[in-house]
Amino acid sequence: MNNKMTRFAAKALLCLALAGPAVLPAQIGPTPRAAAEGTGKIAATWMWNTYAIWRDKDGTLDYLAQNGINLVYLQADDDIPPDVYRTFIREAGARGIEVHALAGKPDWVLPGHQGELYDFIYWVKAYNNGSRSSERFGGIHLDVEPYVLPQWQTDRDTLIGYWMDTVSGFAQQVKSDSYLTTGVDIPVWLDGFLVPDGKGGTTTLTDYIIGRFDHITMMAYIDNAEGIVKAVSKELTEAAGKPIVIGVETMNNYEANSSFYAKGRAAMTSELGTVVGALSSHPSYGGYAVHEFDSWMRLKE
Repeated sequence: MNNKMTRFAAKALLCLALAGPAVLPAQIGPTPRAAAEGTGKIAATWMWNTYAIWRDKDGTLDYLAQNGINLVYLQADDDIPPDVYRTFIREAGARGIEVHALAGKPDWVLPGHQGELYDFIYWVKAYNNGSRSSERFGGIHLDVEPYVLPQWQTDRDTLIGYWMDTVSGFAQQVKSDSYLTTGVDIPVWLDGFLVPDGKGGTTTLTDYIIGRFDHITMMAYIDNAEGIVKAVSKELTEAAGKPIVIGVETMNNYEANSSFYAKGRAAMTSELGTVVGALSSHPSYGGYAVHEFDSWMRLKE
């Protein structure tokens, strides 16, 4: 394990010791509520720069509320004092914003790195056990993207098997003694891979992962509504009513037609409105998410 995750593990043990025996907490916090426009769906954003909640808590909360956000995927950074999380989550909750702990690395799917993933889970649970109900994370959100590893090109089947084991183990461990909502990020093209379904047949990798989490955030990183709707149509059908959140990109990722970085804020708002209009009646449409908070704030008008 790297030093960061070793500190996660040490602080988790300390929090547990101070909090007393771990118990199954009561169902906590609001479920993700309707966005400002009253859709009854999730409006989320990723926050990878956790220092925003320390450096400018009030400004961060104001921006989230003004933009109708009701769910934040907040990177769990153990360099941030626990009381900073507690204050932010409590005040976010008062504004109708739920907070889920976010973490992940591509190599977490590899057997030698599994400990880092479980240290993350233990840290979140220890933090929650040492905090009041209004100050706890409502969920835990996994972002592992093993397709960026070299092995994806040389030994893809083995890596997919590791990925399947990782997401299953993650979901089981989170649910073993908590009511934390489980979420995961996946790209829209995983339906091109067939995997065993555990019943003697096959299914898509998308369907396999969807079946193991409470809600899924599809990284539909396309800069137009027509392309987004087309890209997620099969996944929405496979989800069979389970919430699918549609993620869009605002970072400059240097890939054509994949981000609103060049088009700007007004274009993203317009295209997202079209996506919501097209999908809002679908039983599996759970809302949208903007990746990511800092780059979204810097989008040109």
